[in-house]
Amino acid sequence: MSDKMRIQIFGKFKNSRFKFVWYFLKPYPFDVIGITILSIVSALFDGMNVFVLFSILNSVMGIGAESGLGGGLINLTDFMVKFIPVKDKIIAACLLLIISVVLRNIFSYIQKIYSAYAGFKIWKDIQEKMFVKCISADYQYLLDHKHGELIYRIFTAPASLGAMLKTIPQVLAEFAKLVVVGCVLIGISPYASGAIILVGIFYYYFTKYIASNISYHLGRGRTIACERQSVLLNETIAGIRQIKVFAANKRWIREFFKAMQDYFKLAIRDSQWQPLPASLLEALTISMLAIMLIAARVLFPVNFPLLVPILGIFAYAFQKLLPSLSLLGSLRIQIMGILPIVEVLYASLQDSSQLIKDGDIDVKSLECEIKFDNVSFSYPGRKDVLKNVNFSFKKDETTAIVGPSGAGKSTIADLVVRLFIPNSGRVMIDDLELGKCRIYSWLSKIGFVTQDTFIFNASIADNIAFGLKVSRDDVLQAAQDANAHDFILSFPDGYETIVGDRGMKLSGGQRQRIAIARALVHKPEVIILDEATSSLDNVSEALVQAAINKISINRTVIIIAHRLSTVINADKIIVIDKGEVVEEGKHEELILKGSFYWNLYSKEKFTKEDLLTEKEEVVAQ
Repeated sequence: MSDKMRIQIFGKFKNSRFKFVWYFLKPYPFDVIGITILSIVSALFDGMNVFVLFSILNSVMGIGAESGLGGGLINLTDFMVKFIPVKDKIIAACLLLIISVVLRNIFSYIQKIYSAYAGFKIWKDIQEKMFVKCISADYQYLLDHKHGELIYRIFTAPASLGAMLKTIPQVLAEFAKLVVVGCVLIGISPYASGAIILVGIFYYYFTKYIASNISYHLGRGRTIACERQSVLLNETIAGIRQIKVFAANKRWIREFFKAMQDYFKLAIRDSQWQPLPASLLEALTISMLAIMLIAARVLFPVNFPLLVPILGIFAYAFQKLLPSLSLLGSLRIQIMGILPIVEVLYASLQDSSQLIKDGDIDVKSLECEIKFDNVSFSYPGRKDVLKNVNFSFKKDETTAIVGPSGAGKSTIADLVVRLFIPNSGRVMIDDLELGKCRIYSWLSKIGFVTQDTFIFNASIADNIAFGLKVSRDDVLQAAQDANAHDFILSFPDGYETIVGDRGMKLSGGQRQRIAIARALVHKPEVIILDEATSSLDNVSEALVQAAINKISINRTVIIIAHRLSTVINADKIIVIDKGEVVEEGKHEELILKGSFYWNLYSKEKFTKEDLLTEKEEVVAQ
């Protein structure tokens, strides 16, 4: 992630860090309402436990409502006790307390289970949304982001979001308990409750300061460090062969350890701050309770026995509220530490710039030609890859695009399959602009083979089908047309042979022929071959070229080639240099011109003849 992007993401929420959390919660209104109701009911029973216990203590001490101490609550308890079929008032109150405690724990248990379920559901949904967002993003977006960053945002970040959202119902439940029990305590003794409120206010601002000014910034640093670890791990796995061959292990180990050390330094600092509010709160509340006891003993020595139930119930309330206050502070700090991760997710899901707008017209078939009409294109940071080019690919003809490296050949193929869109000009499918077409209706007409073939760790049949709904007969026919059937049957498991990660059990030529079979399996009208033979040896190239010649019959074929010997039979050759069309025609016509194409072809031919002569001289010696 670039520094500019970090500023945009984290700065966007500087003054409203919690507002966007609703973005993740609003699709689940019934879950939010259900958890809220369960939390409130559980809190009400917490409050009921307090005032029923207070009434029991008063009854034991022989103090009635006429004392003026919590009279309203005592009367409420008396009213509820009437529904208990026991004559002894104290026993009935104790039974009521048992019922209240049991119901409170039942509702609390249901609330926790429901919250956990909702948290996991949101986690799963966000992970699915991030994956769909990533795989549906335009190609440039994927090029602009490191793979490790994307993996982190799809896999790790949603887990952190799920963990945070699971804590929010817990915060709600603990807050509801504080409010209800606090109201009960105010009903018992407003003055004594004032002391607790002062402690609560101090504790709130203290944890707010730590959460906003320390935990949030530590969480931001951990997010960056964790993304860095994901990037390095992805690079290491992808490039392990080269890393080992070049003995570059130390560099990747050093970088990964540094990112890991940065993460754990911040995590340790955060863990040092998290226990502090709880420790401070315990000291304050116990001290406050002791001060209240001392004050009652000194100021009201005669009426001190009457105050024992109040002091007892406040001690009980402290025991109930202390964990809630402590947990609220810890949860606030944890949430602020996770918020930077959630902000990255929110920004990613809200980013509309990463999607190329789809058209609304289905492509039925290619009737005449694919035409580039005054097309210009530039990559970010690289200007004039294509400059006002005009040419066409005729239906059922083979057209080759040749030119030096960096001339813009592969960019043309990428524009045809709409991985990119032109900066100006139009790509036309017959008389229809490609940008107005439904992209998948067009791609279903295209078979695409590249130099860097993507083979995944599955069976050969799965690699040919590539997730498409095709029959076994279609797979076999595509393999035969691609000259792959015979070598596939040479494996003991045939089409069910597992090829290994990135097709490591296959040779380069075998991988390319599987790629050609994959391009053919859905019976495309257009075949695009982007440097399909450039990395192969002569034997493999001949086999792949034979397959290409077979599949080119009665199809529109676009060949992008560096080796000119593979395109001499094309119906038309387009020569590109520095983003411009410099020549166009058949092989013989271009040779007769003796210009750009002739120079390219002469260099290639001379090199091959020179190598052959050298080989003959060595054999003669």
